[in-house]
Amino acid sequence: LSLKDPILDKIIKKNFSGMLTKSPDPFLTLVHSIIGQQLSIKAANSIEKKLKDLCDLNPKLILKKSDESLKECGLSKMKTQYIKGISSMFISGELDFKNINQLNDKEIINELTKIKGVGLWTAHMYLIFHLNRPNVLPVGDVGLINSIKLSYNKNSKKEFNFDEFKKMWSPWCTVASWYLWRNIDNTDVSY
Repeated sequence: LSLKDPILDKIIKKNFSGMLTKSPDPFLTLVHSIIGQQLSIKAANSIEKKLKDLCDLNPKLILKKSDESLKECGLSKMKTQYIKGISSMFISGELDFKNINQLNDKEIINELTKIKGVGLWTAHMYLIFHLNRPNVLPVGDVGLINSIKLSYNKNSKKEFNFDEFKKMWSPWCTVASWYLWRNIDNTDVSY
């Protein structure tokens, strides 16, 4: 990456400490990703702390909680439904992570986005943080977009093409994304 992209080379050298860590639990990765949809890291962490205070984040316990108690933790009505839906699918076996995880990236995205509440961004977070797939470029991630604008001196997303970055960074788009996130927020993000 450093040889292909001089701007990213400077970012890597500046943010050399830390590393992308893998989440061991696919269910929690999806739950954390849903919580984090369209929220700042700080807001998502606050909601997650309240949820953990309410119950252990496992499918059976989540389903036992009322929608109202989940909403009191800061979840929207829709996110409450999404998380409960994923919990039900996990318990019923409809959501089989062993089979899903054997698929290639595009197939995983296709399978996960069939789940209500899981869009492309959430599927990308799953690929990055649970499976540690090396070549994922989360094009809808606001943090990544903001870091690219800042780092590459762009005023808006219209001024750059993700395909050019994908071509330059492949097969390590995940690593490039992680460093770009670190460049604007020194917090180790995980889902």
